[in-house]
Amino acid sequence: MRKGYFDYSQTEITHWFDYESHELVHEREFNETLDRLRQANSIKGKQIKYLLGYSNLTFELWMVLHKENCNAHTEHRDHYLRNVNSAFGERFSELSTYKEESNFKRILRKITLDDVKAAVRRANSIMQRNTGNGLRLLEHRGFKYYRDNPSLTVHESVEKILKECGLI
Repeated sequence: MRKGYFDYSQTEITHWFDYESHELVHEREFNETLDRLRQANSIKGKQIKYLLGYSNLTFELWMVLHKENCNAHTEHRDHYLRNVNSAFGERFSELSTYKEESNFKRILRKITLDDVKAAVRRANSIMQRNTGNGLRLLEHRGFKYYRDNPSLTVHESVEKILKECGLI
């Protein structure tokens, strides 16, 4: 692709969402989302390709990676609160408090471009370790993911943007 030229036939959209837990309802929701992404990709004549960007168990994994490593298996998504508080110097008592708009915006203001680059490196490290440890990579409707946590692919689209902008 030429510099300064955008080819709309190559438009990619990454759908970010969580693999919330191994509970049947969450696994079903995850697979149904993958079904919808596959269905959208199969529409003839469209100029958009949909990609998977997941975080296992929750988006908080991605947020924590901006400030520190988060390599340990977590039994429940609420357990990320301790990591969020540590990474951002906060004292939230519940994830719901952290997710309140004003609190989340305060957290976002603490993230620099260097933090984003570090989060991409840390996420890549997690995924390389998962592969190296022989974790089973699952596939549903052509989309690959790890059922085990921590794992994520949200960083892939961020990394691609940073590369296209010449920032990494």
